[in-house]
Amino acid sequence: MSLTGVIPPMVTPTTGRSGTVDVDALRTFTEFLVDGGVHGLFPCGSIGEFSSLTREQRATVVETVVDAAGDRPVIAGCGGTAVGDVVEYVEDAEAAGADAAVVVTPYYLKTSDVGMVEFYEIVAAETSLPIVLYNIPPLTKHSLDVETVVELADRDEFIGIKDSSGDIDYINALARAVPDDFAVLPGVSALQVAALDGGADGAVNGSANFLPSLVTEIHDAYRAGDRERAVRLLNDVVNPITDAFSDVPIAAAIKHLVRKRGYDVGPPLPPLPTLSDEDRERLDRRYEEALEASVVG
Repeated sequence: MSLTGVIPPMVTPTTGRSGTVDVDALRTFTEFLVDGGVHGLFPCGSIGEFSSLTREQRATVVETVVDAAGDRPVIAGCGGTAVGDVVEYVEDAEAAGADAAVVVTPYYLKTSDVGMVEFYEIVAAETSLPIVLYNIPPLTKHSLDVETVVELADRDEFIGIKDSSGDIDYINALARAVPDDFAVLPGVSALQVAALDGGADGAVNGSANFLPSLVTEIHDAYRAGDRERAVRLLNDVVNPITDAFSDVPIAAAIKHLVRKRGYDVGPPLPPLPTLSDEDRERLDRRYEEALEASVVG
């Protein structure tokens, strides 16, 4: 399976702060993203608040997204710290019809690349879904070295990496070093064009939750040779909005902006706080300014 293009790390619609998944809202939201032209879907990632969901809730999310995804590939978040739990999440994702499992680097306990490689090897040996590595050192405090990613990329079980380090040099080094059929997908919106310049395959951008058509247009314009348009859309529309929530919980901010598009996806789950009035007003102001810069799709 080849992973390219824009793949939103989807928010998880809930009916309240208790964490109950709103299946109807999730189905409608998935259809909104598909209609927006995204190239794939990524439920149960960090923005999907995977660490606040039970195993049963995660399975429900993946099943619902797969059912509504049409022909779009679904890469299901299967993050966890215990190998046995991760294996179960991957098995659930496969049973739900997902196309690949996204497995974040182990977190909480201090480890090394040797430990992380063994972690991934055991998961791969006990499951059959293709695995996408997930590198997000700002949250896990661990980062996969380029050489370690190359070591795993040479194995058929591993098909790509979602990198949210925010380090463009690291992303470019990955793109140069890994095999052509191993996808490099940056997870920071501001780096979408720069990463494509360096050979990345697409983007896993949180902003695609509320700007699916526009973020997809950035990718498609770049691939069509219109880099100037891609840069303008990124700088004039996407970056000013994402800058506005740089100091608030990203899942909470994105859920608010998805509601601005007309889709009630509920509040963030504890331990994330709800947004303050000041935060909401700042996001609303930046969003309205973005509307003036371009037609939001």
